[in-house]
Amino acid sequence: MTNQLKMSLGELEAEVMEIIWKQKEGTVRSILGQIQKKKKIAYTTIMTIMSRLYEKSLLRRRADASGAYRYFPRQTKEEFFARVSGDLITKMLKNYGDVAVARFVDILNSDEFKQSEEWRKKIHKIVE
Repeated sequence: MTNQLKMSLGELEAEVMEIIWKQKEGTVRSILGQIQKKKKIAYTTIMTIMSRLYEKSLLRRRADASGAYRYFPRQTKEEFFARVSGDLITKMLKNYGDVAVARFVDILNSDEFKQSEEWRKKIHKIVE
């Protein structure tokens, strides 16, 4: 599970979303089975987490013939990260303006991101 996902969601929510994205769908019981391979957790806990993810519009659900909900992701993992990063960048720009932009460019030009030549080219193209 990625740290970025845990920053946007709670740890258990992130774990559930990772499983749903990988499997493309799941029931509370199937997700519970996956998580219980690593740790003991109650059915009602997973049910609550999945209901919260539904309320946050990260999952959609449909009742099957038995009345149990089947959950599906509303967006891909990549779409989720694009939305979250867009929201974060927008907040940073609104709150910190030029300072945020300057720091962002400094970070992209740092040794840590030297492999990100494509990013730098896009940024420089925008700035010109």
